Amino acid sequence: MARRSSKADPSGQRRHGPRDAARGILPDFQGREADIARIEKLLDHVGDGGKALLISGEAGIGKTTLLEFAQVFARQRGFRVLYMSGVIAEAHLPFAALQQAVGPILRQAEKLPQRQHAALLAAFGLGDDTTVPDTFLVALATLTLLTESAVRKPILLVADDIQWLDQPSHDVLSFISRRLSSDPIVLLMAARSDSEEAFPHWSVPRHQLTRLDAAAAERLLDAESPDLPLDLRQRFLDVAAGNPLALVELPRGERKPETGESHWVPLTDRLERAFFSRVSVLPTATRALLLIIAENDSRSIREVLDAGEVLLHEKVALETLAPAASARLIEIAAGEVRFRHPLVRSAIHQASSPVMRHNIHAALSRVIIDEPDRRIWHRMASAVGPDEALAAELDAAAARSQRRGALATAITALENAARLSGAALPRSERLLRAAEFAAELSQSETVERLLRKADLDRPPLRVRAQVAWIREMSQPLTVSDLSRISALIALAADARADGANDLALDLLWRAVQRCWWSNVGDTVRESILAAAGELGLPKTDARLIAIPAYAGPLAHGGDVYRKLQAYPTTGVGDPMAARILGLTANTIGAFDFGLRWLTEASTALREQGRLGELARVLFSRSVAETETGDWMGA
Repeated sequence: MARRSSKADPSGQRRHGPRDAARGILPDFQGREADIARIEKLLDHVGDGGKALLISGEAGIGKTTLLEFAQVFARQRGFRVLYMSGVIAEAHLPFAALQQAVGPILRQAEKLPQRQHAALLAAFGLGDDTTVPDTFLVALATLTLLTESAVRKPILLVADDIQWLDQPSHDVLSFISRRLSSDPIVLLMAARSDSEEAFPHWSVPRHQLTRLDAAAAERLLDAESPDLPLDLRQRFLDVAAGNPLALVELPRGERKPETGESHWVPLTDRLERAFFSRVSVLPTATRALLLIIAENDSRSIREVLDAGEVLLHEKVALETLAPAASARLIEIAAGEVRFRHPLVRSAIHQASSPVMRHNIHAALSRVIIDEPDRRIWHRMASAVGPDEALAAELDAAAARSQRRGALATAITALENAARLSGAALPRSERLLRAAEFAAELSQSETVERLLRKADLDRPPLRVRAQVAWIREMSQPLTVSDLSRISALIALAADARADGANDLALDLLWRAVQRCWWSNVGDTVRESILAAAGELGLPKTDARLIAIPAYAGPLAHGGDVYRKLQAYPTTGVGDPMAARILGLTANTIGAFDFGLRWLTEASTALREQGRLGELARVLFSRSVAETETGDWMGA
């Protein structure tokens, strides 16, 4: 778009406001009048309460540039600007993106309530190893920091490329986006339009960026490349089809005649080629450092230079990156380096050989010392063939991710541990554990994919029963299917025959829960009860107490109530056991007992970040609160 002219004062001098200052720092915004006006309105009216906006559009459409304008404009208006962005290479690091945004105000965390303070420090790896970063508390702590800081000056929180955020940061941002109505905070987010399905429950307004019209596209191309021959000018207009990044970057690439085949290359691929054509002419050492930046999960320049010395076997200085900065491929500031656009990273990654990527990850694993999880990931990426020791370290990393509530990261760790396993049985066991996590996340497609990878053509009875248990956990209980009940009972018998009594009890517990949601006869219910009693497990096992209640709450309710009375009132330890006890109490109408155990379960699950299970427990807890007259709690 053409810039708006500044108003003249009586002296004939032009007066420059925040809008002019912002637009003076950044390139012309051709054809974006309405988009900029919406951003300006959000910031101008921040005193009326906080707002959130999700900007979406295809790669190169101008999302990042619009966010950059918003940051400059906001600073001119006295806002504090906080920033985070998603990067594919960092998606496996829990809370990595959140740390970018919270870092500048982290000193204020000392004023937070103790539990929030401890959770936030644990999330960033700054607390003691025993503290589990409760995702809810981390989100609450972040919101508290933002609202307290906004008392002094309004805040603009920018989150770019949110489709690549790590899952815990994604969850925290979703939490914040729904709680800004009363504070002077504006949250601006950007995501590719082909990834919007990842945010189906985000109740924030959406703003779709469209391609430039013909006139605006011509103005932008002429401003950026004024001396193009007419044939090339028309070709770039046709190929870019109104995509601003294409209009700026395609003319900077090679200007070869277009072949019939290249005419059909997708625009994103064309942009990657344009970027890489500028990479290919750089010095060898500069290209090597760009490859390291592309594969690294940190923006640290020091890491890049250190890894470069390992890779190149020679001294590497910051000046080595100067040609890449001059080619407008990277930006360097405050000890960090980043690509100007994600497509630069993907172009470099796609053009590098597997051997080079292997060597880069090996170099990074040598220079990363104080961050064991990051070091393990780079060792994993550089591993060739079985490595049981590294697989065991990935097992431990998966356990840490589980404690931090990052089950998606734990799944990835276990999949890679399986890939590095030296024998078939450990490989299958790791994939089955990963499938259990996927079931907890209700990711049925991931569950099936992992089970197929487990290579269980002729599994032992115990493993076959475990596979059925995992599949069962990914399915809703409320579906009435009598054949499933019979299958679960038979699988429990198989598990018992193979010595897996605990798994057999899990299957019987699931079977009797399905009885609760169906009209199965008393014979089947009592057969489940009898089979459970023959397993020889401790009578205090929560599942053994629960099965009679679900099999026949009227017939067995009195006996179950006496067992619940004799059970310790607190300190069950396992939140899933506490959940079972709470559900059992609700089932026989002992809602005071149910409330006690469900409260314990919800607290523990929240601390572990197991939000899927937490939601189910909170529903059951609200039932108990309603029945006991605690309407405020419900």
